[in-house]
Amino acid sequence: MRSQDADVLTGITEARGGFGHREHLELAWSYLQMYDVPEASEAMAAAIRHLARQHGAEQKYHETMTRAWVRLVAVHHQRWGAQHFDAFLERNPDLLDRALIRHFYSSDLLDGDRARAAWTDPDLRELPALA
Repeated sequence: MRSQDADVLTGITEARGGFGHREHLELAWSYLQMYDVPEASEAMAAAIRHLARQHGAEQKYHETMTRAWVRLVAVHHQRWGAQHFDAFLERNPDLLDRALIRHFYSSDLLDGDRARAAWTDPDLRELPALA
């Protein structure tokens, strides 16, 4: 993981005192301020894997969820962006709904080992398109 990516992760976890869903969104939003979508996805995946390793929870990392959420944040940012994360969430409150991803993925697919280990395309409907 690049040091600047680690700095972003550390800043969010220290400022927020944890790393729940909102912090995942903030990390994705932050990386999207720095990088294009593919590079932001890579940075996000590396950061979450790193954090999981630090806490002895490597099995919690989920490749498909990580990359799908980056995509969802990116689409919302392109359509209804904001200069600050809190303003972004005010414009896009649906992102706070953890179940949003279930509109695109069935539980069977998303809860399976294959989707956890490697990117898996949605089985219910396509993710929204980027501009």
